[in-house]
Amino acid sequence: MSQTYSSTYTNTYTEARARVVMVSVLEDLVVLASSRLVGYETSKKWMEDLLYLLNARVLNYFELQVYSSNGWRIGGYKYILKDDGSLQENSRSGGIDPYALPPGTTVGLFADIDRTKNNIGDVDQYLANRGWGTNGTPLIGQASYERAYSKDGYGLERFKIGL
Repeated sequence: MSQTYSSTYTNTYTEARARVVMVSVLEDLVVLASSRLVGYETSKKWMEDLLYLLNARVLNYFELQVYSSNGWRIGGYKYILKDDGSLQENSRSGGIDPYALPPGTTVGLFADIDRTKNNIGDVDQYLANRGWGTNGTPLIGQASYERAYSKDGYGLERFKIGL
């Protein structure tokens, strides 16, 4: 007697879904920009770059990393991509309280990309042209789930780390 096993993976990515999900991230960035933790032009550039990475299908996750006035990383928000159809929750954006952060706080962006993809050369060139560095490091610490932004099974789960 023989047995057969199979496994399938559904990818729920579409450009339209990526744009819908990123509207909620934009709202998070607007809160940070309104509080002068990041410039409006910078947050606009980050949105463009994150959409590029989503559409290039190389983004694993990204982080909005929070730095104290002396330059120490004190925590941040981690957005993990879910593109397998498992994410069905869609929360309202928000929940970031910039006024709870110490004076002089700033925010930076870190992105973890899948370096095994065939288009990684083009992605590296794009990021270099946009001024990205290659020396970033992810946040370390206990992550607590906050909310999810999704459309039809595609989206991002947001976690808070160290704040």
